[in-house]
Parts: sequence; structure tokens; C-alpha cells
Amino acid sequence: MKLRAEKVKWLEDRDKFVKENNAFIFADFQKMTVKDMTELRMKLGRAKAITEVVKNRLFKKLMEDKWEQIASFVQGPTAVVFTDDGQINEVCKTLAEFSKNNENFKVKGGFLRPSRVLTGGDISDIAVMPDRDTLIAMFARAAKGPIYAFHNVCKALLSGIVFALSDYARKKGQSN
Repeated sequence: MKLRAEKVKWLEDRDKFVKENNAFIFADFQKMTVKDMTELRMKLGRAKAITEVVKNRLFKKLMEDKWEQIASFVQGPTAVVFTDDGQINEVCKTLAEFSKNNENFKVKGGFLRPSRVLTGGDISDIAVMPDRDTLIAMFARAAKGPIYAFHNVCKALLSGIVFALSDYARKKGQSN
């Protein structure tokens, strides 16, 4: 199959772009207005993601090594949201919020490199998770409790020994 020059250029332009992004989310956008699509692109731009409507055959050429895993998502008109895996939480939250307000927009699934396929449910689960910084803070708070408890137990044991030695020294001093 011979590709026209514009398709070859599109493939060349997108090849590096696709390789730089580690997360792809596929969505059905049929019957969406231009205004709604522009609004979605703006919101996703704030979340450091890019949305593009792709031609399925051309996208298949870009993703030929992973095509078997994502083929079910790239059927019919498909919008692909490209992002870095570090921003996936914020992007999923934006998509979930947008799909609640727009019944014509439906998330089909996604793909995280190297080979993690995400269903629409997985993306919904990611959307309700706290972001990375919040999770780290929650872990630190959870880890702090047992550490402080261990510290207090050790402190109490040492205090008990010090009090016992102090009492022994006082009694020894009174008997002399």
C-alpha cells in the first residue's frame, strides 16, 4: 500500500512524538461539537496532554509493535490523548470530569508503556486516586505512627532502666 506524501509526513512527525509519550488514552468523540472538543483540548493542555483525532490505519502503522494490545480501542472515530505517564492521574481526572458533563464523549481505554493495557474502568479508578504527591504524604503520615510508637516504647524502656538504677543508687547511698 503506497501512502501519499502527506501521510508519510504525518507518520514521520508523529513517530518521535508517539515514542516520547508513554501513556495513550483512547476515546470516542462522535456527535461532539467543535466547541466541546476545543474545551476538552484546552483542559487537557492544562494537564500537559495533547489530544488528536487519528486515522486508524495511520495510527496502526505508528503502533505496529503494540497494535495487538490496543486494536480493540482504535475502532471507529477515535481521539487519542497523548501524555507522559507522570501526568496520567491528572489527565484521567480531566477526562472523567469531562465525560460526566458530555454524554457524547466516552473513554474506551488506554495504554501505558511498556505493555500495560488500561480498560475504561482502570482509567476511572486512576481518576479517583490521589495524585503522586498526596500519596507520598499519606504514606509518610502512615509510616510516622509506628515509628513514633517504637520510639516511645524504647524511651519508656530506657527511662525504666534509668529510674531503677537511680533507685538502686539512692538505696545504696542510704545504707552506707
